[in-house]
Amino acid sequence: MNAYAAAVFGTLVKVYDDMEDNPVLLQYNTPQFMELVKALVIVSFTYVSIHNINFPIIIFIVHYINYLFIDNHSLATDFYHAGMFIAFLLSIITFDVSKLSMALINTIIYGIIGIYIDHALFSEEHSWTKIIWRTLCSIGLVISLQFSLFMPYYDMILFSTGYFITSVCMMTYAQCNETKSSKEPTEPTEPNEPNEAEEPKEPNEAEEPKEAEEPKEPNEAEEPKEAKEPEEPKEQISQEANPISEEKEVHLQVE
Repeated sequence: MNAYAAAVFGTLVKVYDDMEDNPVLLQYNTPQFMELVKALVIVSFTYVSIHNINFPIIIFIVHYINYLFIDNHSLATDFYHAGMFIAFLLSIITFDVSKLSMALINTIIYGIIGIYIDHALFSEEHSWTKIIWRTLCSIGLVISLQFSLFMPYYDMILFSTGYFITSVCMMTYAQCNETKSSKEPTEPTEPNEPNEAEEPKEPNEAEEPKEAEEPKEPNEAEEPKEAKEPEEPKEQISQEANPISEEKEVHLQVE
């Protein structure tokens, strides 16, 4: 039962991974489905870790080294970071020195080498060459299960087998979908019909020319300011102001 749980764990991890970053499969990425996958990933991982204390240690160390030195985008989502934290906690909780074996160190080394080769040769999301490569890896892993030499690595082999087989299925679907869409003839776009000539506006509809401003009537026009009358000389004013003094002068002259 533990071996099947490891295979299921690998399958679910790959389903979550492709649903997150494969553009062809994004149409199936619904919140309800992704939450269900996350829950099943945690349950299956916990179950395998309880029965194999080396399993969470391998998962944590291999993926942490992958993140630091090989692919710094491997922990691209918050769930991956949470998964690493869960792996670290399970490693502490289930740790037992008496059950540690040399298979632990060998599995870590083989896991790092395998991840490096896969990432270095096939960094693309999906391609036919990557599908063939992972198919051959899956076949090799299944064959290795038939030999007792690999029994200490049984859980990790089943985890990798479930991961690779799921990867092959999803990449094949994505590649076929992409090939099919590229072969479909694109429908020629109909030329846009020329816009109907706009009917000339009727005279009543046409904008009437602005009426010229009528000149202001004389009564409306501003009246010119009256010119100021020239000021009379002061002498004349003084004479008009003092007629009595003039009469006195005439009278004196007559005398």
